Amino acid sequence: MHLASGSELFIVCIGVTHLIIGPIVQDTDHFYQQLTGFSNFENLTDTRYYQPLPDNWSVVVTDVEGSTHAIEQGRYKEVNAVGVASIVALLNNLKPLSVPYVFGGDGATLCFPDSCIQQVTQALCAAKELARTQFGLTLRTGLVPIGTLRAMNADVLVAKYQPHSSFQQAMFSAEGLGTAEKLIKDSTDNNPYLIDGDAPDNHSLFEGFECRWNEVPTPHQENISLLIQVTDKHADQNQLYKEIIAHIRRIYISEQHYHPLRENSLSLTHSFKLLSIESRIRNRLANGWQKISYLLKLQYLRLIGIYVMKNNVITDATDWGAYKHRLVINSDFQKFDETLRMIISGTHQQGEQLKSLLLEYQNNHQIAFGLHQSHASLITCMVNDYDKDHIHFVDGANGGYALAALQLKQQLKKMKAT
Repeated sequence: MHLASGSELFIVCIGVTHLIIGPIVQDTDHFYQQLTGFSNFENLTDTRYYQPLPDNWSVVVTDVEGSTHAIEQGRYKEVNAVGVASIVALLNNLKPLSVPYVFGGDGATLCFPDSCIQQVTQALCAAKELARTQFGLTLRTGLVPIGTLRAMNADVLVAKYQPHSSFQQAMFSAEGLGTAEKLIKDSTDNNPYLIDGDAPDNHSLFEGFECRWNEVPTPHQENISLLIQVTDKHADQNQLYKEIIAHIRRIYISEQHYHPLRENSLSLTHSFKLLSIESRIRNRLANGWQKISYLLKLQYLRLIGIYVMKNNVITDATDWGAYKHRLVINSDFQKFDETLRMIISGTHQQGEQLKSLLLEYQNNHQIAFGLHQSHASLITCMVNDYDKDHIHFVDGANGGYALAALQLKQQLKKMKAT
């Protein structure tokens, strides 16, 4: 029997005359799903929870080019949306497979088994087309096999942070993601790691993407979008991260205190400008009238949403009175992907204490960091169902992670030059 290239088949006999033929799912495809999770964020550096990415996996990076210029034009919400949309497209095309990913503000990183390369390529091409045709943005997309990274002495270690049963986040350690990003951002002609091509006519690729909330004002006086990289190669880097997190918690009292979202600050938007972002993403293949119709539908759903959440209505979909609470606890306001990323809410005084702390570590040549202060958070959502399976990507307003990343890169460049 001749087998199609790149596929494996299994045959299950039913009775004597019936055969079922289908693809075998390799054991490593379920690598992330089978990871044991940890529930305490302070354990993010505990090596017991990290496992190396399987040999037959690859790393995807998406990145909005020229995001700083878009921020200057007041378009950071669109930049955020395009970054989240790339995640949504990839996850939808990989369903039901569970894979690790992280949102970075103006892009995303995701790891996947090579058996799914066709689905990944389709999703990336669709995300690129969406960014260009709907927002006039250029989304850089690329992938690097883990074997290539390991040949460069860079690895990818993955852990699963699971603070409660209905929410999980991937955490990444080692230097593989940073190396993959450098390879994909290399401006050399004919970069072999970049992905381009025709987008599929798939109307469901961006299903579940939602952008329906107003900016969320800080619960205190300011939000800080914070990025920290330990740079001291001679120190115990895991211990340094743990030490810094402990200091941050001392300054800001507790995780609950510095969380940037509060239920009573969440409000559904009536802004056609904001709602049009979701309309363009969910209806990228539709005509103008269909997009307008979707916008009107969103305004109607807003009124329904306000009513059911205010009056604690329970439907087949969910207990709407508890939805805002689940949104808060299902938000990715702190994470680790070789860089500690946090959106922290606090007072100006606490912010000054944080800066002093970070400068002390920096002056000791132990870390590089970037931070951006703002008055509010942005929320962009991926909703598979309204009960438990939804995640809310958080960033700082007016540039957030993207502007903090600029400061971080400047510090790293300066350190490299000295």
